[in-house]
Amino acid sequence: MSDPITVSHIFFDVDGTLVDFQSSLRAGLEAAAEVMSARLGRPVTAEVLQDTRNRVYRSHSGRRLDVVRQDSIRQVFRERGVDDEPAVLEATRRFFEARDETVTPFDDVVPALTALRARGFTLIAATNGNAAIVRTPVLTLLHDTWSADEAGVSKPHPRFFEAALARACVSPAHALMVGDRLDNDVEPALLAGMHALLLDRDGGATHAADGGIEVIRSLSELPERVRPARTPTGA
Repeated sequence: MSDPITVSHIFFDVDGTLVDFQSSLRAGLEAAAEVMSARLGRPVTAEVLQDTRNRVYRSHSGRRLDVVRQDSIRQVFRERGVDDEPAVLEATRRFFEARDETVTPFDDVVPALTALRARGFTLIAATNGNAAIVRTPVLTLLHDTWSADEAGVSKPHPRFFEAALARACVSPAHALMVGDRLDNDVEPALLAGMHALLLDRDGGATHAADGGIEVIRSLSELPERVRPARTPTGA
């Protein structure tokens, strides 16, 4: 194991790192699909909804994610010859309601964040998403959250990280990014001058370690991999 990383601020990806977003996303998709299937009189699947969302996102990547989601639901109706705005609004409402009600942190999250906070680290969520982590115990352990909607750009855009550091008044040398994706979290953070750790819960990223990327298998490892910075951190 390498020497502990000396930092004052730790930034965390949310979806897939702090919360089990795939499970809550599935719940939201199924709830919306139920509303839409009843209105159309024929099945709409969760897979169709997500595929359409991805297609709409690619064509309107500058829009807020909640707008993209609503537009994608509207698109599914239109592709089936139905123009029903109340049904669009109801399916959208049910999507976000069901998704956010089922957002839950991974088992290793609360113990790790509790230990880090007790040692004086500043903990910040840095996310492209808009899932309601306010409904989980995670929020009370974070000092701040930073989202793509606030930044005006999404990870891995450099401006997302530059603005996050500026908001926190911390230099890149005293900041650590922890996330479950190389492309969105680790690599852009390193390019910004930050420290970075890849969270690889399923053990599939063996090539990352071979490439010099530091990897942890659980957030329970994180407290031993960091030590508090004792020098001024203002950017």
